[in-house]
Amino acid sequence: MYSHVCPGYDEVDPDPGTLFYGGDGLKGKRHLIGWAIAGSCAFITLLISFHLIYRHARNYNKPSEQRHIMRIVLMIPIYAVISFLSFRFYKRSIYFETVRDCYEAFVIYSFFILLLTYLGDDDEMQRSKITADRRKLLSPLNCFYYNPMNENFLHYMKYGIIQYVAIKPLCTLAAVILEHHDLYCETAYDFHFGMIYITIINFFSASIALYCLVLFYQTINLEIQEHSPFLKFMCVKMVVFFCYWQTIVISLVAALGVFKPEDNWTLTDVKIGISCTLICVEMVVFSVLHVYSFSYRPYVIPGKTTPVFMSLIDGFNPVDMVREIVWAILDVVLLLQGKPLPVREGKLDFKLKRAHTTRLLKRNRFFKNRKQKTPDGQTPQGSQGALDTADQDEQARASLLQNADGRTYQATSNV
Repeated sequence: MYSHVCPGYDEVDPDPGTLFYGGDGLKGKRHLIGWAIAGSCAFITLLISFHLIYRHARNYNKPSEQRHIMRIVLMIPIYAVISFLSFRFYKRSIYFETVRDCYEAFVIYSFFILLLTYLGDDDEMQRSKITADRRKLLSPLNCFYYNPMNENFLHYMKYGIIQYVAIKPLCTLAAVILEHHDLYCETAYDFHFGMIYITIINFFSASIALYCLVLFYQTINLEIQEHSPFLKFMCVKMVVFFCYWQTIVISLVAALGVFKPEDNWTLTDVKIGISCTLICVEMVVFSVLHVYSFSYRPYVIPGKTTPVFMSLIDGFNPVDMVREIVWAILDVVLLLQGKPLPVREGKLDFKLKRAHTTRLLKRNRFFKNRKQKTPDGQTPQGSQGALDTADQDEQARASLLQNADGRTYQATSNV
């Protein structure tokens, strides 16, 4: 029989709902101050962030970028509301945090794809924009070198970030299951329970994702300067990773006995209350920063608006993230087998490819229907004249397409 017992949340087990009442003021009820601060900050964050999302949805004129921007902005109110609920119903905080953790992974993926979109709409254009030379990796791996011009560089960065997108929800689900069976033990770092193992896995996974994100940003920041990427990068980095490590530090400090239970506040109450209140206050600041770093104004077209509801449906559809995770798993299997990686076309790439095919069909139809003439204005007679004219047409087609879409075409004759 399992003999280890997790320390309880509290000994008195007061009902937080009944602590609103009493004739002794706030004595023993200082958590009410925390609830008021957290709730007020969460409400302000909701107003600021939802207004920004509405503006983007109303001016949804560049979906390839704005869908990811709206996903990133929604992270702020989710953090604020979940933190308030976790503080108010602290015994069920792990279930609220499940929603936050899953969406957090979604945001990391969205920000990476947003940076890729700033480079270009397809893989070929994105690679062509990267001009950095061979350089050292970031510390602590700065004794190794990497080549941004390598054809697999973007793949490796994507794998490093997508692993966090897959691992974070799985660890959160495992924590919920362990908590249900009293094997998680959020109140102590004990190797007999699951929290310490899940914390370690999340820590390394988040560190790898952050490392890849910083490395990718440093590689392309000059190429995307017109999009002001630094403030965007700092907002996402601070919200996701700073808040995560802040929670870990507070938990460690509580485990070391720095916080003391007082009145009706137990050690767990203090840890959850401080962490959640700090996050709610910080989200107000970040919501204001997001208004400037992810502004809707560059996407405004005077006299043109878009349906808000349809824009929101398109923006928060997660099918692209699921597809990328499946592709990443398949690519890793192919790399382990020593096979070349396939060139996959996404939804946007397919549209571009189809448009390019349509242009080629129209061009061929134009040349097919055009009458061939000799320099003196007469239609050439005989096979030799037809061969010479066909060769000239091939050269003309190549020259016409040279500047059509930035690609180089060579004349190829079937004759």
